Amino acid sequence: MKLDFEFLGRLFYRTFVLPFGKLAVMALSILFATSSVSGQTLGQALNATNLTWTTPFPNQWGFTTIPSQTHDGGSAARSGNPPPSQSSILQTTVTGPGKITFWWNVSDFASGNLSFTVNGLEQTNFFQWGTWRQETIFFSSGSQTLRWIFTGSGVGYVDEVNYSAGSFSPQMTYQPLSQSQVPGLDTMIVTVAQGTPPLSYQWQFNGTTIAGATNSFVVITNTQQTNLGNYQVVVTNSAGSITSSISSLEFGQVAAWGQLDLVGRATATKGMTNIIGIAAGATHNLVVNSSGIVVGWGMNNDGELTLPISLTNAVSVAADFRGSLALFSDEQTFAWGINSAGLNSISNTPSGLSNLVSIAVGGFHALALRSDGKVFAWGGNNLGQTNVPANLSNVVAIAAGFQHSLAVKSDGTVVAWGDGGYGQTNVPVSLTNVVGVAGGLLHSVAILGDGSVRAWGYNAYGQTNVPTTLTNAVAIDAGWHFNVGLKADGTVVAWGLNYVGQTNVPTKLTNVVAVSAAFNHSLALVGSGPPITASLMSEPTFFSNTFRVKVPSQSGRVYRLEYKSSLADTNWTALPLVAGNGANLVLTDATAFGSQRFYRVRRW
Repeated sequence: MKLDFEFLGRLFYRTFVLPFGKLAVMALSILFATSSVSGQTLGQALNATNLTWTTPFPNQWGFTTIPSQTHDGGSAARSGNPPPSQSSILQTTVTGPGKITFWWNVSDFASGNLSFTVNGLEQTNFFQWGTWRQETIFFSSGSQTLRWIFTGSGVGYVDEVNYSAGSFSPQMTYQPLSQSQVPGLDTMIVTVAQGTPPLSYQWQFNGTTIAGATNSFVVITNTQQTNLGNYQVVVTNSAGSITSSISSLEFGQVAAWGQLDLVGRATATKGMTNIIGIAAGATHNLVVNSSGIVVGWGMNNDGELTLPISLTNAVSVAADFRGSLALFSDEQTFAWGINSAGLNSISNTPSGLSNLVSIAVGGFHALALRSDGKVFAWGGNNLGQTNVPANLSNVVAIAAGFQHSLAVKSDGTVVAWGDGGYGQTNVPVSLTNVVGVAGGLLHSVAILGDGSVRAWGYNAYGQTNVPTTLTNAVAIDAGWHFNVGLKADGTVVAWGLNYVGQTNVPTKLTNVVAVSAAFNHSLALVGSGPPITASLMSEPTFFSNTFRVKVPSQSGRVYRLEYKSSLADTNWTALPLVAGNGANLVLTDATAFGSQRFYRVRRW
């Protein structure tokens, strides 16, 4: 019998009910519980007919010949679509020692999990949908039961399986990364090696063995000058040994914490000195230094680290899911990185944007604030996140959540638009005196002029429960399900989801002047002292009806010079917004025609 089903399943009934409970249709579908359809077998789909494959009933694995669902363009194994609390299992057994190599993937926007186990112990799992990934797993001697297990919604795929018997000497899968660290904080250097188990490790510092450093990672506690230098590890097994490349450690100004992975998103790369601005993305980071040069590190799956031009004269950066954005001293912006899922890319920056003073990036969209208080938005708009309200004006600060947007007006009120499915755009009616906002995955946060913090929206992980310890706040940012707040004394408070340490702020972290949070990690920029909360204007000058004054500025902040003719006047006249550049900022009033004026500078 020839059946053109894409995948195998089980007998099931489906009923459809019309209003008033009347049964309208009962449909019966039969999907044969067999591993052979249209002459194809699981072994053929997996390119491994030398292995015996089984797939327990129900929720059986079958095969697909749709090119986009295969790695080799021919056919691939495809999981069943199990109901909640059930799994779809693909299984084979081999005799070690040996290694198995395979490619796997999950369907776009799948919320399920595809894992690989050996004798019941998970070895790895698939964490990024839409991109085929190759895995190689090594085994010791004896019988090894291999399972690919898919749970949740969506579909998993496996293709091009190859098993090789024998013992294999160690090989470096990920070399240890060179990095910088803030003096006094702990440093962890990680490597990944593969080969026939068991593997043994021995770390060295400047060529000398480190006593007790026999894990796949080494921790340097309370990093000091004497710890700076070169680290490497020797990995050995029964078949041989290999020495890693050198990881150099130096001092820097950026601290990172959260998900510690092999691309270093929760570590700071080398060269982190003279930094004026930071931005954490979902899987990458950006910084800008005092020379206006942008540096990035982490994952680069969609070009988020591939700067298309030589970026100089930048004054601030922004990052999120897979996009990057920079603001330049000439008040123009440039975006790079390609957002997926067929949505508009933030790289398609609208033409004609000028006089910009602030930028923000969400999951698939970007925002920019002009000096006259007007907001621009572009990119993905499936939930209205780029539909800037027509009457929105006098904006002084902006923020982008995953699929929603936020703006602070000069009167201290907040406007929100886009995805509001969990109340993240339902701004509390009593919220006033706001000076800054941040957007997470499904929640929003605001900082008030008195240093207090308010949050609203999705709260499954306590991300809207502001800690009582967070007082005198001067900055705020939101990750996907957590937040970080900066206090006036230069310390950091974090709260919300903490499954990979994203709220575990380093205990010795002080003198922080800026914070940034993303998917599941955070960055902090460390200065020579606590953040500047107030400063005197300096070098006031007046000539040809023009008044000028200097103020110290911070990257990512927005400044405005305001005046009034008499101290008895109720209202201040506001001049255009100006972007902070990390240095002394010159603010100008070119209309100083009166006999006297009183000035003040405001910052958001």
